[in-house]
Amino acid sequence: MEKRAVRHNLFRVILAIVFICFGIIALGNNIGWWDIDDLFLTWWPLILILLGFITIFAPGGSWGGGIFLVVLGIVMLLHTHGIYDISDLIWPAMLILVGFLVWPRKKQRQKPCPPEEEGHEAGEDHTFNINTLFQGHREVINDKQLAGGHGTAVFGNLDIDLRQAVPKTGAYIELSAVFGKVRLSVPTNWNVTKHGGPVFGKIDDLRKQGTESAYSYPVTIEMNAVFGNVELAD
Repeated sequence: MEKRAVRHNLFRVILAIVFICFGIIALGNNIGWWDIDDLFLTWWPLILILLGFITIFAPGGSWGGGIFLVVLGIVMLLHTHGIYDISDLIWPAMLILVGFLVWPRKKQRQKPCPPEEEGHEAGEDHTFNINTLFQGHREVINDKQLAGGHGTAVFGNLDIDLRQAVPKTGAYIELSAVFGKVRLSVPTNWNVTKHGGPVFGKIDDLRKQGTESAYSYPVTIEMNAVFGNVELAD
């Protein structure tokens, strides 16, 4: 479980560095520190290629989505450099992409359990670390000593069902949606303290309102939505 947490955090650190670097470059260009307009118009497809490799190799990433971004980035890079007109490459590139997608490969191990009836423990330390990149993912966790966890969706959808879980005292859950959507379903007897907020995104609390005295399990949930959406449901 500790190894999974390290990989999850490394994935988020890499994404954070990518966004910060591009943000600093764009900020410097806008306030006159440097002029990269012409350079950006020529080399911007490298962003797609970089995101493609992150998608392929990141834990929870999408192999097909990563290949698509890499091929699209290469095609656009050749176009911006005037090597080939994009109309000459788009159909061959699509055929190559289809070939990669249909190539036989090992399937990821999945537990053969109905999503609504069965779930699994969060981990040895009773925490979960889940991320999804350019794909949809659903996870049902029924841990009876849940200490918390992290869920991240980048250009994808993540659905985490905790309605069968029982939290420990001081349980802390962090959710992040970056150009994606995260939906967290929790039991009605959770007393949720919410932190975080949207940045050009949206956070929705869709739970039915009840009386405070009926709540018995205090849980802190930090929700961050950057051009994305985080939903809290019951």
